[in-house]
Parts: sequence; C-alpha cells; structure tokens
Amino acid sequence: MSDRRGTPSDYAPHVRAQYEDYPFPLRDPRDEAKGLIVTEQDSLGKINHYCFGGREAFGNGFRVLVAGGGTGDHTIFLAEQLRGFDAGVTYIDISEASLEIAMERARVRGLDNIEWHHGSILDIGSLGLAPFNLISCTGVLHHLPEPERGLAALRSVLAPDGAMSLMLYGRFGRLSVYAGQELMRLVNRGVDDRAARVRNARAVLESLPQTNWLLRGGDAKEVLSSFLDDESNLYDTLLHEQDRAYSVTEIYEFLAGADLELVEFVSFLSNVPSFRYLYDPMVWITDPALRAHVASLPRAKQQAIAEAINCVITCHSFYAAPSAAGRIAMPNNPEMVPSFLYFDPAALPGLLSETVGRECAINYRHSTVRFVPGRFSADVAAEIDGRRCLGEIVEIVRRRAGGDVTQEGVWHDFMTFYEPLNSLDVMLLRHRAIPPFPEFPLDAFA
Repeated sequence: MSDRRGTPSDYAPHVRAQYEDYPFPLRDPRDEAKGLIVTEQDSLGKINHYCFGGREAFGNGFRVLVAGGGTGDHTIFLAEQLRGFDAGVTYIDISEASLEIAMERARVRGLDNIEWHHGSILDIGSLGLAPFNLISCTGVLHHLPEPERGLAALRSVLAPDGAMSLMLYGRFGRLSVYAGQELMRLVNRGVDDRAARVRNARAVLESLPQTNWLLRGGDAKEVLSSFLDDESNLYDTLLHEQDRAYSVTEIYEFLAGADLELVEFVSFLSNVPSFRYLYDPMVWITDPALRAHVASLPRAKQQAIAEAINCVITCHSFYAAPSAAGRIAMPNNPEMVPSFLYFDPAALPGLLSETVGRECAINYRHSTVRFVPGRFSADVAAEIDGRRCLGEIVEIVRRRAGGDVTQEGVWHDFMTFYEPLNSLDVMLLRHRAIPPFPEFPLDAFA
C-alpha cells in the first residue's frame, strides 16, 4: 500500500471544501469489524459478465482506478475482492479528510493492494499511472462544473480493452431532491457558513408538512432520519455546491462525447433500488399496437421511454467502454457457467415446477419480475451449482428426460428464467475457464 500526497488542482474549490468539512459517505473505520460494505456494481462477477465477456480472471497485473473514492466504499470492496490476486487498486480523491478515513479503513482490514493519491480526477493523466483495465467512478462526475472534462480525463487513462463502471444521478427520479435543494437555497440565501446552512436545513426538515415532495411516496420518518442523523448525507443531497442529473438520452450523448459506448445499465441500491428491468418499457406498455411501435425504436429510445414512464430511477448505474460489442457474456455459449449473485436459489426449482406454463412472479428487494417457466425450467435450475457449464447442464437434463427432447428445447426453458433473473443482476455467466469469484455476505450496501 502506497501513499502519494499531492496538491490537487484548484478546480471546483467549493466542492473540495465541502468534502473536507463533510466527508461522504459518513463512515467510521471501526465499523469494518462489523462487516464489508458491498458496492454492487463493483462485484467481480458482474464486471466479468458485463464488461469482459465472462472471460476475465482479474490477474496478470489487472489495474483498477477508483476515481473520486470518497471515504472508501468502492475502493475497500474492490481491494477486498482482489486480495490475493495479481491486481491492484488506485484511489484518488480531492478531499484529504475523506482520504484519511478510507486509508484507515484499509489499514483496519489489512489491505495492502491499494495505491493512494490526493488529487482531482482531472489530474489523473499527469500522474503517470495509465492505463487502467477498469475505472470505477460513482457519484463524482455529476458534481463537476464541467463533467465532460472529468470523463475525458478518465477516458485518457483507460486501456483500449478496458471498461468503466459509472453512476450518474437520474433526472426524473430526483425531481423531489431538486425541489428540496431549491427550498434550501431559498432558506440559506446570503448564508455562507456551512455549519449555519446545515442548522437551517435541519430546522426546515423538522417542520416539513406531508405535502412536501421529499416526504411523498415514502416513509417520512425514514426520509427525515437519513438527513437528520447523517449531516454528511444532508449536505451531499440537499446542500451540495455542484449538482446535476442526467436522463437516459443525455447519458448516451455524454458518453459519445468521450468516444465511449454504453454497455449496459445495472442494479444500484438507492433509496428505491434500480434494476436493469426498469429500462425496459415493455414492463408497463401492454397495448399491442404501441408495443409494436416502441419495439421498432432504437434501444436508447426504448430505455428513455421506460425511464420517463416509471420515474423512480434516482441513480443510473452502468458500464461503458470504447466499444460495447462483445462485452456481455452470452447464454448461447455452452461453455458459460451460470451462477447466482446475492440470491438464494434454494426455492427456485420448486417455484418453477409449480408454475409450468403459467405466470411465475419472483420478488426481490422491492421489485418483481414475471415470466412463464417451461417444462424443463425447474430441472435446469436444479442443476445450476456455479461450476457446471450450460452445455453440461442442458445435456444432463436432456438425457434424463429421454425421448426426442432437444438441446434447443432445454436451452429455451433455461432462458425463460435466465432473462428475468439477469435483469435483476442476480444471475450471471462466466466462462468455464474462469474460477468462481469471492462473494461476501450482504451485511450492508453502500
């Protein structure tokens, strides 16, 4: 573990000062003894599936950059997963207070595979660190006065075959937040002291009526507690010095400006969890003529329609790369090994068996996916052990069934439940040549 302190560029000084006073997210290094905080989009199995075609072993000097690492959630989770691998993690952040917290968390865990840098992500190209195989940048670019400069800086240190894991605020899902920010700006007009702004914000929050947008559609007590019990979150959400959000359409344009392509949207644990199925408009559109029309539109347009329909996506979590082609592991490859991530499949075969030929619903973390299992869906699910490849599983089920059962028929019944579970990111693929990745208990999400 190395520590390279520097003087960050004098860029967005107000944002830098905010995170010196209110490091985010609020973390106590002593809590590392309680368990590992999981940042879902940084799970090696998910990155392998979506970014490297299921064929990445994360060895041979694999290099990860956590850009804008804050108090360390993403850095610690990645470094813990890569413990013992021939791989390293590089952290950079403008806040020295945040850096100190992140370093202490790593020390408590005994992680020695992290290189630390105090600086702006705009400085990354001048540090002589390129290239990186993976860049993780969550909740950072939308706090820059010029997000395009930040993305360009990251793009400049990305390996040609590398990928990025990014999160940007969602325009429609955060409408209530922006109403709250406007309220706080009105209340704090002429108030420069951050502590005074926080005091005023607390007083406003404690007197909010149920009609306020921040309290609509949720548990008012829980919403208020998230702010009143965590001033770091209060400042980051309602008092931030620099903040913007993106629609799906704007994300595509943003990436194109840096010569990047969107690979896939993935799950993100926000106040309302976001899953990939939320980007499919057919979840809500039932009229046959409209479905046919929307299905004829480009993928980006369909995803934009879905976002505008559901209006619950507060955070867009997604992977991007110089080229999206061939990035995602495909289930039509018999050498791919299906496995579950943060999902207990024990009851799945029974559920699929009970609902053959009719609608089956699976509920997962406040979300529901619906599908119709086939004759062999339950048999296939029962054979998934995280080690057998699809070719082996399909052949086991086909031979057991006997008769004229075809491989295509068994594979079709696998797809009936693979696609909906994959849309929740709980079922992934990796090539049979790649060993299973470490999985950690979900003690806490970021």
